[in-house]
Amino acid sequence: MTEFRPALVSNYTHAKRPVDVRIHYIVIHATELSYSDTIARFQSANQVSAHVVIRQADGHCTEMVAPGNVAWHAGNWDINCRSLGIEQEAYIEDPATYTETMMNALADQIQEWSACYHVPLDRAHLLGHDNVAAPTREKAVEMHHDPGWYFDWENLFQRLGINPATVQPVKVDQGIRITSNYVDLYQQPTLKSKVIGNKTDPSSYRASYGEEFVCIAQQGDWIAIYFSGQKVWLKQSHVAGVQQPILKIGDESVALYGSTQPGAPAIGELLPGEQYVISDQLTGLKTSDVMGRLVTENTNDVFRQIWYNHRIGYVKANQK
Repeated sequence: MTEFRPALVSNYTHAKRPVDVRIHYIVIHATELSYSDTIARFQSANQVSAHVVIRQADGHCTEMVAPGNVAWHAGNWDINCRSLGIEQEAYIEDPATYTETMMNALADQIQEWSACYHVPLDRAHLLGHDNVAAPTREKAVEMHHDPGWYFDWENLFQRLGINPATVQPVKVDQGIRITSNYVDLYQQPTLKSKVIGNKTDPSSYRASYGEEFVCIAQQGDWIAIYFSGQKVWLKQSHVAGVQQPILKIGDESVALYGSTQPGAPAIGELLPGEQYVISDQLTGLKTSDVMGRLVTENTNDVFRQIWYNHRIGYVKANQK
């Protein structure tokens, strides 16, 4: 049974979701704190909260923000407005903290919310905190990396009863889905090549289970994809072909966004010839917190959601 221990009211935004905003994502976190310290943090003036905290030892669930309200958990206001956040009492550097009991409770909570709010059970909508886009370029260095490389995405989907899709052949210019938990990406099609990455985001050189990209080249048992705008290589044994719509950038570059809010700055640029799987399409949102309550309206913008690297991103549909 879920216990209710409310977060401090100044740590979240009162709303009437899904009436005012559709709940589109479920975001999974690792606390990096004990269960009791996490509860205390959300009940103190820290400007942070989550909807549910799950205890490691026994899978006990504590609701701290009602699902209809906007918890402040993702580091991205637009994603906060569209999502539900789950904190697991876990540490990203300690695989033993992701216990069987806690994983069972996590799967149960996700299934309950998915049924109630019609959140699809796929990786385009079940995100880790490490999959959330930065809202601005400057905020990229502040984005989190939990639940981390020891979180078992494949195991979670098995617990959710989601069986892998029928394996389809991998073809150039068609979509692929990552079928391994985490995959190293190389500069060249050889294990002797360097993996890609950067100092500001240590998880940036890996793709994870369920993420989707476009196969842009094949060489032996290697395939190439665009990842952060860079052509990178991975072993074909880590992927399966999928039938998904493709976004191919034409003669002019287009802006990549981390938010669908009006006036949101671009966080990157997609260059001519790059290709990405379109995993969803969203209407832009204009939202604000006014005296602790959500004020929202839809905009005329339409965004296509893609995996730009291990994080999602958005491209305006009217861009060519």
